Amino acid sequence: MLPQRAALPLSTNASRRPDQSRWARTVTQFPQTLAGVVRWLRSAEWLRPAAELGEKLLWPARVLSRAEALAGRPFRSLGYPPQAFLGLALILAATTAPPLVPELRMRPLDVAQFRSAFDLLEGRRIDFGIKTEDPNASLDSLLARKQELPLMDPEASLDGFFRLLQAAEAGNAIDAGSTQHGISQEPIHILHYGDSPTTADLITADVRRRLQQRFGDAGHGFSLVAPPWAWYQHSGVKLSAAGWDLLSPAMGRRGDGMYGLGGVSFEGQAGAYSDVTLQDSSHTRVRAYFLKRPGGGSFSIEADGAEVGEISTAADRVESGSQTFPIPAGTRKVAMRVEEGSVRIFGLEFFKNRPGVVYSSLGLNGGSTEVLSRHMEARHWAEQLRAARPKLVVINYGTNESVYKEYVSKQLESELRKAVLRVREAVPNAAILIMSPMDRGVRDEEGNIQTAATIPQVVAIQQKVALEMKVAFFNTFAAMGGSGTMARWYASNPRLVGGDYIHPMPAGAKLVGDLLFEGLEEQYRMFKLRELRRSLSNETSGKVKQG
Repeated sequence: MLPQRAALPLSTNASRRPDQSRWARTVTQFPQTLAGVVRWLRSAEWLRPAAELGEKLLWPARVLSRAEALAGRPFRSLGYPPQAFLGLALILAATTAPPLVPELRMRPLDVAQFRSAFDLLEGRRIDFGIKTEDPNASLDSLLARKQELPLMDPEASLDGFFRLLQAAEAGNAIDAGSTQHGISQEPIHILHYGDSPTTADLITADVRRRLQQRFGDAGHGFSLVAPPWAWYQHSGVKLSAAGWDLLSPAMGRRGDGMYGLGGVSFEGQAGAYSDVTLQDSSHTRVRAYFLKRPGGGSFSIEADGAEVGEISTAADRVESGSQTFPIPAGTRKVAMRVEEGSVRIFGLEFFKNRPGVVYSSLGLNGGSTEVLSRHMEARHWAEQLRAARPKLVVINYGTNESVYKEYVSKQLESELRKAVLRVREAVPNAAILIMSPMDRGVRDEEGNIQTAATIPQVVAIQQKVALEMKVAFFNTFAAMGGSGTMARWYASNPRLVGGDYIHPMPAGAKLVGDLLFEGLEEQYRMFKLRELRRSLSNETSGKVKQG
């Protein structure tokens, strides 16, 4: 953001001020000069298009001249030079002129681009050409300042992900992507694997909202085709389904390990269906995840009652499948129905034809690290991950593991390492973020709510693995307040946690989601500062070589 006026102490040395009368005369006379040029251009028939363009530019020139007359004097009286006024006027012109004068064939600049530029200089003084008492703080001192939130990434493993966010923020193409169905940019897809607090899209919905507000909304992402337990839900999505047999390692029904992207598989015969009602009707495509196998049946996809495609799951061998279909803008209900035979399907994923973030919430009730390290069949899960093309994978477990002290001491570290390796091998270009569990409260002998003794141990193990495997780590436990947090949350008004001292209420979940977003935001700002320093260093080095 722009600094407050108080952050720019002004020199009273009049000799440093520009020639104000010459500035005023230049701006005032510009419309007359432009009008003369237009009259000259009209004299030749082949110059008439240029004359017509000049006539359209006369209006903004007159507005600038009038604005200088009205605002220039008080602007200068506050001590700002006319160059600063011109800079603000040019910013306004760059954001408004292209739509008004289409012949310029210019892309209008987004205000967010200016905001991102000033974000780089947050905490610094901006020099408008005026002598200040204190020069800008060095980039090194900004990079060395203490972090406010415990999101650690000493190896800068998130930089590739942040470059995509920066491109989205600037409104540039993120990726060459697929041109199928008119798709020109690939979304920044985030997969968030977690345990029960995320099964109702708590925490994840709040992070999704904040990221999409900042970097663009490219769609809701992944949803199971039916609720595997009563409280499964997603923000903005309503499910209605029947005719499915469920398999999930989190439900004690492990099967063959092929549970798709979301950890639950759905087997249905002809007549089984799933209706997905979308609150946001601007989605333009749906991707289905399913299993291809010998003797597989077929299912159809409908958008508001009109069929948009049919898929046969028959294949010579067992392998993962996924297929994308366009849906008309304005679609409210997407239906998936088994047409014949037996079909095994894993979920539906929703996207929009625009750059930005897609945040898929993949929470499992009773989920633990072993779901990823052991229960998901390795080849199958890798195929599903590659189909999703994530740019960031969040591994957010630990609450259920913390119940078993011996497991935490002897097995948690090795299982977490296996999970990270599996993700890394399947999608090597994706960033990985280990997210610790929240506080977990237990009653002591006197009836007081205390932090479970294993929670700090779980967090320490996760941090150790993250640092040694050079992935990012977010200490949720510390960010929310550390030991005793659930006691404070339970006593708060309104309550932020339920009576089990584990599962957050919506307000508590929002707090955690906001903390994760702000941790990412803080690291993102540091990334932009590092990029700025690198750019300045390269520029300086280039000048030295030329000299």
